[in-house]
Amino acid sequence: MQPATQLSALVAVYVLTGIAPTDVLAQSPKVDFGRDVQPIFRQSCYGCHGPTQQMNGFRLDRRRDAMRGGTIAMIGPGNSEGSRLYQRLIGDTYGIQMPPTGPLSSEQIAIIKAWIDQGAEWPDALSGEAAATVPDGRALRLMDALRGGHLRAFRSAANDGAAVSGKGMGGSTPLMYAVLYGDVASVRLLLERGADPSARNDAGATALIWAVGDLEKTRLLLDRGADVNARSDDGRTPLFIASGLHGAAPVVRLLLDRGANMAVSAAGLLGPRTPLTQAAYTGDEAVFRLLLERGADLKAAGPIALALSMRSQCRFCMESLLQALDAQAFTIAMLVAAPPAGPALATEMLLERGADPRITDGEGRTMLMLAAASDALPVGAVKALLSRGVDLNATSKRGETALGLARLRGNTPVVDVLMKAGAVDVPPPGGPAGAPSPAPSVRAALDRALPLLQKTDVTFFRKAGCVSCHNNTITAEVVAAARQKGLPVNEQIARDQLRTIAAYLDGWRERALQGMGIPGDADTMSYILLGLGAEKHPPDPATDAQASLLKQQQVPDGRWRILAHRPPIESSDIQVTAASMRALQLYAPAAQRPAYQQAVRRAAAWLAKQKPATTEERAFQLLGLAWGGASRSLVQQQARALIAEQRADGGWAQTALLASDAYATGQALVALAESGGVRVADPAFARGVQFLLRTQFPDGSWFVRARAIPLQPHFESDFPYGRDQFISAAGTNWAARALVLAYLPGS
Repeated sequence: MQPATQLSALVAVYVLTGIAPTDVLAQSPKVDFGRDVQPIFRQSCYGCHGPTQQMNGFRLDRRRDAMRGGTIAMIGPGNSEGSRLYQRLIGDTYGIQMPPTGPLSSEQIAIIKAWIDQGAEWPDALSGEAAATVPDGRALRLMDALRGGHLRAFRSAANDGAAVSGKGMGGSTPLMYAVLYGDVASVRLLLERGADPSARNDAGATALIWAVGDLEKTRLLLDRGADVNARSDDGRTPLFIASGLHGAAPVVRLLLDRGANMAVSAAGLLGPRTPLTQAAYTGDEAVFRLLLERGADLKAAGPIALALSMRSQCRFCMESLLQALDAQAFTIAMLVAAPPAGPALATEMLLERGADPRITDGEGRTMLMLAAASDALPVGAVKALLSRGVDLNATSKRGETALGLARLRGNTPVVDVLMKAGAVDVPPPGGPAGAPSPAPSVRAALDRALPLLQKTDVTFFRKAGCVSCHNNTITAEVVAAARQKGLPVNEQIARDQLRTIAAYLDGWRERALQGMGIPGDADTMSYILLGLGAEKHPPDPATDAQASLLKQQQVPDGRWRILAHRPPIESSDIQVTAASMRALQLYAPAAQRPAYQQAVRRAAAWLAKQKPATTEERAFQLLGLAWGGASRSLVQQQARALIAEQRADGGWAQTALLASDAYATGQALVALAESGGVRVADPAFARGVQFLLRTQFPDGSWFVRARAIPLQPHFESDFPYGRDQFISAAGTNWAARALVLAYLPGS
């Protein structure tokens, strides 16, 4: 039987039975991309996701774009269940089913599923990618001088006309590096020596696209003829990027005066964005007003802009959009502003303006469920939804109820409201099979935990296609700390994962320089840089790009905003500010270090004024104060406040209404020790260590209950606890980090 015939036979079995068991797939013939998969893509997908347009920023005719990872991988090799592409082909859980003209046949879907599960091999000959530019050595030397801040060497090398007009890695030009790393005089010098202001690199970016964070550089490039409407391969224009930067109104005005097109739109994680959407995202009222004055279309910005303006707390942006949009847009904005993207605090107000209370998300969760799943405890929203007849006891596709989701936050006022309304009480989700097996010593606990963490570190990235904080970057910090204490770690895995994370970051470099953050934005970017820093990864152009974008995303008051609601990891401005500040300390580009130090000082000043409400916030405030050079007395004062939250069992809880767990306890201990707030011999620290030893499971893990609404399709990552595995991996990482600090070599 020929391979294609065998594949058809396998597909027939799949279609008839509705299942594709692992043992059957393992025996199946290899799916051939060119023969079996690409024809399906070409016929059904390229019209919207090909060379002429890339709806939602997804391009399927070019391998490097299709395979790029994010919070949710579009194509996760070996993991169809965790691949957004496959999920969109089989249903509407993560958006409308694709293709929009009608679903693929069962046979076609099964072919794509098998291809992904077999590793999603995509030959170079069919990659759809143009050959990369061969770097010019003379241009590289000029660019290295700029990046290193070596002005004398730069000026000398700039006398070479061939170097000025040459290209470096990725087709970028010395002029682009001058924009990124140099001053206005450096940009002017290269232009005078013949640099082309509109030259494009391999990603379609120009010097102007990189320059819009600086008014004078932007003006200089425009004066020399730079294309004001240059559009990168990712659809970004100078105006689009500038509209998403804090304090960029003068640049936006200049671009508009020079003929920038306001009608441009580009993809975002939540849907298409316009320049006005970008201004709503940052909450920059001056930019938003300016765009409106020049005729920007509020309706085109749509419900995504409204939801973003609520999160960025731009009142003028929000009120303008409320006046222009209708009840249908309010309904979508209400859903977008609820978990996992927001805390549902706008629900009550949008209901009053006509939002439909019956809307559900892709998993069938009602707005009542989503409001109940908010750590902000929006009692008013819950009451408003109940008064409008939302089914109190509805269940999602996963069997969730509003009361069940509310109970994950403890006995809260939301639980009280739901119980009084007659909600049917439900037993809590099942916990882990078996019971903890207390470790006899710190060393024994680490001997259990470290191999498990390194194993799931590999599996998670392989299946997800993205670098996570819970399974990857915190693990890098644990491994680095363990190595320093002389504890055994798998160095081959550590080296491979470091290369993997660095390569992943490099894959986002061009996008970062165009103002596009890795999904999760500052939170994800900072965690990745912290993990690389722990493993002593040297600064490179990829880390420069992430640091540059982090600095651009800092709010004028000194903080970074979290634009999601996925507690505990991604839900706090205090946490993301401390982590981002530390990331800038580790990876500020050498040529611009003074400007980055100023950003760090602003962040430290903001952190010192905050009143934390959760253990995560207390821990990161303490770490941030220490990283920012706060006085010893202030650090010790905050350390005492954190110790005061320790429970009688020796542990810490994530919030006041939850029980102690490894996530909060590990975080608290790490913050206390690494800040210098207490010594590891302190009785409070010792009690926390004993709590961790008592609650470890025999496989080396700690169990932590998940309470965030998930973004990713569920998949197994070689870590226990099913749908609680990702937060449990994070908790295990924090616990292990704490125990490494407590470990005394030779004990």
